[in-house]
Amino acid sequence: MSARSKPFQAATVKAATAALSGGNPLRRFLVADEVGLGKTVVARDTLAALASKARKFTVYYITSGLKVADQNKVELLRFLDKDDAKEALSTIDRVGLIPFEEKRKGKLRLYAFTPTTSFSSSQRLYGGKAVERAFIKLLLDDLYPGLTAAFPEGYIEYGATSGWPWAYEEAQARFDNVSAVFKAAYGRALRAEFGRPARENILHAIDTSKHGQSLGRMRKALAQAALDSAPPDLVIFDEFQCYRELLNAGADNPLALQLLAGKDEGAPPPILLLSATPYRFYAERWENGAGSAPHVEFFEIIEFLGGSAVRKKAETQFRRFGDLLHLIGHLPPDSRQTVIEEAQALKHLLEALLTPLMSRTERPVSDHAGEPAPPSVKIEPHDLDVYRHFTDHVSPKLAGSAIAYWLSVPLPAQALGDRYQISRDVDFPATRSVPRLGVTNCFKPPKDGWGSAKLRALNSLVPTEALALPWVLPSLTWWAPSGPWAKVTQSPKMLIFSRFRATPQSLAALVSLEVERKCVAKSNLPYAAAWKKRHLNPKPNQGPTLALFHPSPFLIRAVDPLDVKGKAAMKQIKARARQQIVRALPPSIAPEAPNARSNRRRRPAWAILAAIERAQKAPLAREFAAVQKNWGRVAPKDATLQTLLKQRQEAEPITWLSQWELDALVDMALAAPGVVTGRALFRHLPDLFDFQEQHFARLVRFCWTRLRTYLDRPVFWSVLPGEDATQKYQNACIDGCLEAVLDEHFWLRKSKVNPDGLIEDLSAALAANVGTFGFKGAKKKDKIRIRCHAAVPFGGTETETHRHDHDVDEPPPARSEEIRSAFNTPFWPHVLATTSVGQEGLDFHSWCDRLGHWDLCSSPVDLEQREGRIQRFGGLTVRQPLARKLGEQALAQARGQSASPWDIIARDADTVFADDKTGLSPWWAMEGADLKRHLFALPQSRDIDRFAKLRTQRLLYRLALGQPDQEDLVDLLTHHDLETTRSLRALTLDLSAFSRRKNLEE
Repeated sequence: MSARSKPFQAATVKAATAALSGGNPLRRFLVADEVGLGKTVVARDTLAALASKARKFTVYYITSGLKVADQNKVELLRFLDKDDAKEALSTIDRVGLIPFEEKRKGKLRLYAFTPTTSFSSSQRLYGGKAVERAFIKLLLDDLYPGLTAAFPEGYIEYGATSGWPWAYEEAQARFDNVSAVFKAAYGRALRAEFGRPARENILHAIDTSKHGQSLGRMRKALAQAALDSAPPDLVIFDEFQCYRELLNAGADNPLALQLLAGKDEGAPPPILLLSATPYRFYAERWENGAGSAPHVEFFEIIEFLGGSAVRKKAETQFRRFGDLLHLIGHLPPDSRQTVIEEAQALKHLLEALLTPLMSRTERPVSDHAGEPAPPSVKIEPHDLDVYRHFTDHVSPKLAGSAIAYWLSVPLPAQALGDRYQISRDVDFPATRSVPRLGVTNCFKPPKDGWGSAKLRALNSLVPTEALALPWVLPSLTWWAPSGPWAKVTQSPKMLIFSRFRATPQSLAALVSLEVERKCVAKSNLPYAAAWKKRHLNPKPNQGPTLALFHPSPFLIRAVDPLDVKGKAAMKQIKARARQQIVRALPPSIAPEAPNARSNRRRRPAWAILAAIERAQKAPLAREFAAVQKNWGRVAPKDATLQTLLKQRQEAEPITWLSQWELDALVDMALAAPGVVTGRALFRHLPDLFDFQEQHFARLVRFCWTRLRTYLDRPVFWSVLPGEDATQKYQNACIDGCLEAVLDEHFWLRKSKVNPDGLIEDLSAALAANVGTFGFKGAKKKDKIRIRCHAAVPFGGTETETHRHDHDVDEPPPARSEEIRSAFNTPFWPHVLATTSVGQEGLDFHSWCDRLGHWDLCSSPVDLEQREGRIQRFGGLTVRQPLARKLGEQALAQARGQSASPWDIIARDADTVFADDKTGLSPWWAMEGADLKRHLFALPQSRDIDRFAKLRTQRLLYRLALGQPDQEDLVDLLTHHDLETTRSLRALTLDLSAFSRRKNLEE
């Protein structure tokens, strides 16, 4: 999976560069590629092309939030080497602070801003951050001596107390960077904002307006002067649909207006827009009354890109195109040909009109021909008892909606609580026929289950035994899985979409509860105590625990489990590992005992390994001390760990190995979690053991503070076979192919994270907390808190799903982002349940190829958005068939190279799939890359037919682009046979730059 642009992306880059260089007189271009097709890559290469022609080049990258900006601004500079990219990337996060940064060294400078902090209108003025106000004070003191002394006490500080001295000191340190030209520009901006005389008018504004309002105007003048002094050579608006009003800036937002139109009579900067959803592609009838209609939004974008004349021409052609589509829908099949031909000609005219302004590439959409209808879930009599119990006690006025809640929310009487009007202040009495979750029966579910047909269906699709495993299997196994993983037929990872916010919480809690019930429940063990038992906390004289998580440089370098013949059994792999260790031993240590009696020696494996590491000669003679030093910094206040490290330091030297000791080293080399993790990382980070850097220190910290604490969960201890910790976790690493899993994960993340950041990236994901969800108890204020871990809710649930057992040493990221990152690893959680919150703009594809429609959406666009969360670049749906096709060959080529098989697959894929001229294969689409869909619908439910209709509408809704009454048009075109549907799809506009270039060449 290369960072190089693919042919379809390269075509878009060429079109965008041409438009922004003057091919479009307004120098504007929209990249509207479908979700997951790499718009940031297109922006990166377009930026590189434009910057290559300039002596100095300034870029404003604007997006709706700093999280997106932090992720993508690094990607935009990947065409530079590491040092140049670091120099080019500014840390300034608002326009007004640009003049205060140090003079740049390179020719390129990229600033990342958000609309609210840098380009807000006059109606949204506020005081900004303390350092910004400190700069304003210094400028005012320079321009108008004594002015700030006349301000009310504490005015410029604006509530900042302990942080103000730091902010003021920071501003003073940078004030020497400010030029006299900028100071004069700020004076002009203040006079333009407040009028003349500026000093008196500023004081008058302070006396007569709200505190933040006048400060906001001073900030606005600061930004105006900064924009005058550092105008952009390229503006990139990313996901601009989130701040569409900025594109229509008027007199109340002169800063945004200047950004779009340039200063005075000067030329406006080139503008590159990025969005998978720049306008609504489709709207149902009820949506047309809410704000601007989608076809109007579409024409507004056309006008922004090409001007009013282009918009007028587009409106005329789309109007005629819509008339033809309606006519096709009403005509019998044998009378349509002439109309279809006219529509086809008009389609080409529209493509020729729009493609100089925009490009949209889409994946091929399957028509699902011959695909069977999804099976329905089975309803049982006791499910109806839950429905009757719930309906009988809600208000008669709301009883009509009770069935929707019952169908969706497991245990609705307890899960909905007072957050929903239908159950607010309602007392649902306990009855024998209706299941009820209580404090004492958490581990004793009712005989007939929880009365939810959908929950039973989920339990059958994703068995509890698979959910209880600590990680999923890799796409490319290096040997046959065994132990508990041998029974797993498909990945347990599943993304589930529901309608109500209570559904993900109730679902996740009950699925997680079932995992605990089967794995850790005991008749005399209270639910609250079941999660407290730990087995991997360090204890004095417990060297094996330290050895499990020690990423030994000696073992990592010495052993390569791939250095065997193809399809080797584990016995052969261990024999080869033994040879590798013997070959790597220091000269002072013999690989065998001097006699049979000595061969009975069984020193602890950790002590043997410490003696070997300490006995190494140059150039590795100092490595043992460096390793010990890094370990000592992991937890300097942990007395037990320090004792174990001292024991390692004092391990008795050895001159030979017994057979048992050599066998123990082989087991550690192939199966100790620390060694396995380190070797997987070493394949992607060859500088891992450069102790001048912090790579090894981060690895040690991860293994001890993240991997150990993650694996030390009661469920894993119960489900993994073995007599002690060493057996359990070393067996698990072999049985579950952990090294292959981590190799695949690190390879996948390299497209987003530099190799030296891979272990920190995984560490942050494994830091995700165990949360709890509260079901309503017997008494009004009682809450029964159930842990969510194997399954978790996502999005919009932070105030309702409580944190539990958080690592206080590290502040957590936002809850939703934390959960998403964790789900995108091969580790827990395995099931993620969400609502429409998780439907747009988020990636869940890394390790998930199963999508569950718990409640069906109403729109074909929503269906596409849901599936787009998983069908993305390099996702599991693609990697599995790719591994089947190229995996065996890659494993053979990796032999003896210490290389990642996935690097080899990525290299070979470019050759194997060279026939796909678009470049979409294999990383976005290939044969066998199928999403596994599950519809949780009751027998004879309308959802079964609606699902089939939505899939047909998904094929046709793009025909409604630029048309009013879109749902009516799509309904008219939907009721035809498959062949007619295919002929109608041929009329869909193709706005991809790749297709345009191909047509011009032909």
